[in-house]
Amino acid sequence: MNEPVDRQNEPSFKPQLQRSALPSYTCGNPGQLLNGYQQGSTFNIGDKIRYSCSPGYVLEGHTTLSCLATSTGTAAWDFPLPYCRADDGCGGTLRGQSGVITTPNYPAEYNNNADCTWTVLAEPGDTIALVFSDFQLEDDYDLLEVSGTDGPSQW
Repeated sequence: MNEPVDRQNEPSFKPQLQRSALPSYTCGNPGQLLNGYQQGSTFNIGDKIRYSCSPGYVLEGHTTLSCLATSTGTAAWDFPLPYCRADDGCGGTLRGQSGVITTPNYPAEYNNNADCTWTVLAEPGDTIALVFSDFQLEDDYDLLEVSGTDGPSQW
């Protein structure tokens, strides 16, 4: 014979739902360049965006940005947004295995108050060697500063 069972005092099981944020698989649009062009319209992990500048402008920074997964479960671009500067012959960015840096009008004199900043890009672990074949500073006016991961040096 079946007797009724009193289940009021028995432990019950209620599944607990854990809610957590899903990882973000998009870096978002890194931005448009003033006086430049963006190639690429998807911004998910693994996507690449390429930048170039209008004629008369020079790209400063990396030409290609890659959307990468981060250790925190999000996504981010591997480099900051580059920019386009007017090509006035003073300063710039060097990429690749070798390059030459000169002042405007070299070997003639450059204009007073020239402020030239050069960026040399290298892959992590690479060594950058600077070799000066012709170099002259005007006392009290000219300055060479080399900075990087070891801190700046001035001559």
